[in-house]
Amino acid sequence: MNAAGRPATLADVAKHAGVSAATASFVLSGRGGVRSSGSPTTKAKVRAAAEELGYVPNRNARSLRTGRSGGIVLALGTVEDPWGLGLASAVRDRALPQDLSTLILGDERWFEFLSGSAFDCSFVTSIDFTPDGPDQVRHLARGQGGIVAFSVHLEPERFDVVHSSPVQAVHAAYARLRARHDRVAMLSGSAITPGDRPTYPSRPVAFLDAAAEHGDGPHDLHAGGGDRQAAFEYAQAWLGSNNPPSAVICSTGYLATALQIAALRAGIRVPEDLEIISIGDVPPDAQMLGPISYYGVQDVFSRMSEIIVDRALDREGTPGQLHRFDWEFFPGMTTLPA
Repeated sequence: MNAAGRPATLADVAKHAGVSAATASFVLSGRGGVRSSGSPTTKAKVRAAAEELGYVPNRNARSLRTGRSGGIVLALGTVEDPWGLGLASAVRDRALPQDLSTLILGDERWFEFLSGSAFDCSFVTSIDFTPDGPDQVRHLARGQGGIVAFSVHLEPERFDVVHSSPVQAVHAAYARLRARHDRVAMLSGSAITPGDRPTYPSRPVAFLDAAAEHGDGPHDLHAGGGDRQAAFEYAQAWLGSNNPPSAVICSTGYLATALQIAALRAGIRVPEDLEIISIGDVPPDAQMLGPISYYGVQDVFSRMSEIIVDRALDREGTPGQLHRFDWEFFPGMTTLPA
């Protein structure tokens, strides 16, 4: 607060430090390394004045002045999957030195949330789930240039596109497990209707196709629920049933970790009695019982975070680019040697 009892402004900080408003702005906006911000003594005086007065920068005002918000939004759709949390951690570590904060949107309402916003970059993952998704991204791109779209259908326009389909990985995982087991099952987050053919690259549908290619049926597809607790409870009941699985493909990392923990609780040896493969990277800090075997992308978090932060820093200077991510197998402790 200033002497008048109202919130301190940038002008108050500048006056208290005995510097110009421009100098105070340079120091407090994260641009203190430029010559215009003055000597180390000047910078220390400005920061001390801001702390003494309780000055809080107005991000909205700074956005209007600079055209930048200082924020990156990751529209992940869920916060249950270790993949999304691993990506968020990598983006945060790369963004903070650039004075960029990272926000996570944990539901599918990305279009409503981002409409009219001015984030430096928005990373959107659920585009292919609805017919309107691609057009909604194009609409957002007309108002903000900092967009990275995770899609197998879109081509770069005024935004970057990351193309990464898990379909071939599901087929490869099925063939790998089927070579050692008479029956291969999948644990998915939600149930699907076998006759449905969604427009997005569905992992359960890819599983059904892989089973059909091997002449297997009826399908052994299980819906474990949309969060860790539900998945763990389902896995416990499944492993304790009269027909427990011996080989399971999990459509996400959180399902794989839930199944691995449930097997430990049930006294089932992994991988001797139960082999598990995750479709999607499982970050090391989510692997509580040792590395899970998975199909994923080499250095995916480092590569993705570089694309997202680079787009946040250079929203207008480069045209949209297409980034193709190829999947490969990373053996862990949940599968037997080939």
